[in-house]
Amino acid sequence: MKTVQPISLAFSGIVIILLCTTITAQAADTKPVASGIILEACKNVSSDSFKVRFTHDFCVSTLQPDNRSADAKDYRILALVAVDAMKSQATAVTAKVEKLIQGATKDKIATRALGFCRVDYSGMVSTLEICHDIIQSFEIRKGNEGPTPFLLIGCIEKTTKAINDCADKTEFASISVGLMKEYEDLSMFANLSSSLLLLFITSPPPRGLGLDIPSD
Repeated sequence: MKTVQPISLAFSGIVIILLCTTITAQAADTKPVASGIILEACKNVSSDSFKVRFTHDFCVSTLQPDNRSADAKDYRILALVAVDAMKSQATAVTAKVEKLIQGATKDKIATRALGFCRVDYSGMVSTLEICHDIIQSFEIRKGNEGPTPFLLIGCIEKTTKAINDCADKTEFASISVGLMKEYEDLSMFANLSSSLLLLFITSPPPRGLGLDIPSD
């Protein structure tokens, strides 16, 4: 009876290890594919990136990680995901502002400006919690009861004022550069949330409400 040479066994073992390593690496590199409704929504809302000030990739990367997006039946759920992502970002920025205040005790101008930002951003978090509840529980109003669809967008617009106020207060302070990226990110989240809500309001069922934008 023939015996298997030790070198053959060793070679076979190496091949198996290499195959397992390759398969594991490929699995790790595999990124989840965005669902149809995400790609559809992001294509619509980012068609004019200069106007909305966010890109298609930003839209997809915001919506895709949340499991609610893949299961969404309409654009309202995607808007809800974007609002929640913005709230998380605003919470993180509030924490950063607190740290900057602690480190700027000798700079009275910076401390004063950051104090205003702390109020703006903590208020933004509270506003976004309200926006979340309004969007999540939204139903077509019957008679004069309940919020109108455009109140959804109006809720997000309130956060834009907080972003701009903080940017204005810190414009000439020493810490303005340290918060520049945060201003830009929050602005993109706000624009994305508003755009998705507008898409929900104006798109035909079943993705949206199919309403016309009222003329001024």
